[in-house]
Amino acid sequence: MNKALLFPLLCLAAPLALADCAYRALAIEPLGAEHAALYGGAGERVQVEVHNFKRDGEVDSFPEPPMLVRQGAASCSVDGGIWLRHAVFLDRREQRLLVQSFSGSGGELLIYDTQTCAELSRLQLPEASWSLAGDSLVLGRQCRSAELSSCAQRLVHKLNAQCLPE
Repeated sequence: MNKALLFPLLCLAAPLALADCAYRALAIEPLGAEHAALYGGAGERVQVEVHNFKRDGEVDSFPEPPMLVRQGAASCSVDGGIWLRHAVFLDRREQRLLVQSFSGSGGELLIYDTQTCAELSRLQLPEASWSLAGDSLVLGRQCRSAELSSCAQRLVHKLNAQCLPE
C-alpha cells in the first residue's frame, strides 16, 4: 500500500478505537398484569427478562435469578445477586449489559456480554452512589447520601473501546 495513503487512513481509524458506549437505561416493566411474574425491558435487538415473586406493592428489585438475555432466537442467562430494577443498561451497540446488584454486604456493578452472558467486569460499590457520565463510570466515596453530589471523593473509570471500565 502507498505510504502516503497509509498515514491518513490511520488517522481516520484512530477515533474508532475510542469508546462510544452511550449506555442507556432499560425500562424494566411488567410483562403482563400489573404484578406480573415476569418483568422485562428491550433495546432494538436485545431483551432482558427477570422473574418477580413479589405480588403486592412497588417492585424495585429482583431477588430471584436468573436474568435472561435474548437476541432473536438465541438466549443466555445470568445467575447472581439481587438486581435493581432501575439500574439495567445497554451500550449503544447492545453488546454490553451493565447492571447493579446488591447483597447484605454491599453492592456491585457488573458488565456482561449480551451474546454469551459472560461476566466481563465487576466493580465493588461500598456506597450506592455512581453514575454514567459520557464514556466514564463515576463511583462516589465518602458519601452523605445516595446522591453522587454528596460524595467527598469520586473515582472516574474511563470506558475503553470494549465499553469496560479501565
